[in-house]
Amino acid sequence: MAIRKRVALLIDTATTWGSGLIEGIADYAHTHEEWHFSLGPRGKYDQMLLPVRWNGDGVIARITSRTLVEQVVTRKIPAVDVSWFRHGGDSIARCTCDEVSVAELAAKYFIDRGFRQFAYCGSSLRPDYVDHLGEAFVSALRKKSYSCHWHSPHCDPEGFLPPAEDLDALIEWLRQLPKPIGLLAFDSLQARQITEACQLGSIQVPHEVAVLGGEHDLLSCTISKPQLSSIDHSPHHVGWTAGKLLSRLMAGENVPLEPILLPASRIITRQSTDTIAMEDDLLAASMQFIKRNYHRRIQVNDILKEIPISRRGLEKGFRKCLGRSPAEEIRRVRVEQAVQLLCDSSWPMPRIASACGFDRPELLTRAFRRELQTTPSAFRKQHLRERVASDSDESKTTPDSVLTTTP
Repeated sequence: MAIRKRVALLIDTATTWGSGLIEGIADYAHTHEEWHFSLGPRGKYDQMLLPVRWNGDGVIARITSRTLVEQVVTRKIPAVDVSWFRHGGDSIARCTCDEVSVAELAAKYFIDRGFRQFAYCGSSLRPDYVDHLGEAFVSALRKKSYSCHWHSPHCDPEGFLPPAEDLDALIEWLRQLPKPIGLLAFDSLQARQITEACQLGSIQVPHEVAVLGGEHDLLSCTISKPQLSSIDHSPHHVGWTAGKLLSRLMAGENVPLEPILLPASRIITRQSTDTIAMEDDLLAASMQFIKRNYHRRIQVNDILKEIPISRRGLEKGFRKCLGRSPAEEIRRVRVEQAVQLLCDSSWPMPRIASACGFDRPELLTRAFRRELQTTPSAFRKQHLRERVASDSDESKTTPDSVLTTTP
C-alpha cells in the first residue's frame, strides 16, 4: 500500500475564496493522489505558519508573511502559494487568480453599463500588499482614455470597524466623487464598508455610487445593504490547479519560472450595481426595457413601441453612450444572463437559450462566440466549480456544486 503524503493547507476556512480553494485541492487529491491533509479552522487574516514539529511532504498556503517563506525554504518543503502577496519570490511556486484579469473584467463591466467616471478603494486589512489590483484597474481604464479616483484607507489588519476619523474621511471622499460613478473595492469586505459609509453619508447605492467587490465572498455580499455585486475568482479551479502543481513539485520538478495565473470567471451581479449610468432619460428607459424583457423575443422595434424615441435617436444615443447598437446591447444582456445560468445551474443548453431570449441553442452559441470568443459549453466546462475526470483532459468534468446568486 502506498504511503500517504502529508500536505499542510495553510488557507483560511472563513471565506468563499478559502473554502473554494480547499474544495478544489481536495477534489484533485481524491481523484489522483493519496494525501493526508493538515488543516485547521482559520480566519482570512490569521497568521499562517507551519507548526514547529510538523514535517510533511508539501504545503499549499496563502503566504502572507516572510516568516512562512523562511520556514518553507529552510525545511526544503515543496510549496505552492495561492495568495496575491509575492513574498516567496522565485523560490516558491505561485498559483492564483490573475489580478489583471479581475481589473479588466471590472473595467469592462462598468463601461458596458454606461459609466464614464470611476473610483477604486484599496484594502484596510492588508498592510504588506502592494496593490497590483488597483494599479491594473487604473491601467485598464487608461487604455480606454478614462481616469480613476483612488482612496487608500488606513491599514489596520486587526480592526473590526474603522476608527471614526477614518470612516469620516471615507464618507467625505465618497461625497466628493463625481456622480454617477462605478467604484471597485479591493474585495467584498471592503465593498461592504463602502456601502455602509454610503448609507451613513446619505449617498445612494447604486444610483450615485455603484459598488463592486473585487473578490467574491458570499457572506459579505449577502449581509450588505444593498447586496453586493462581486467578482468570482474561480477558487475551485485555482485549488485544483494548485494541487496538481504541488503534485509535480513533490515528484521532483523544479519551481516554474513563471507563476500560474488563472483568469477570473465572471461578475455576480446583485443590487449594488443594478443601475444604468445614462443621463438621457429615454436612453436609460430603453436600457431598462432591455433588462426587463431580454428573456422575450424582443427586437429593436419592440423598444420603439414602448419608448417615445426615434430609431435614429436610439441608435445614435446607444452608439455615443455605449459604443454599440441597441441590437448589440440586447445580445450582450442575453449573453450576460446566460453566463449566470451556466455557472449557477445545471440546466441544459436548450432551457438556458430559451430563458435568455434565444429561439434555439445555436443562436446562443453564435452570440457567445461574438461576445466572449468561446461557446457556452466550453465556458461552463472552464468556469464551473467542477470535478475533473482525468489529468490529461480537464475539460471532461461535471459540476459538484453550484453558487446561488440573488439577481
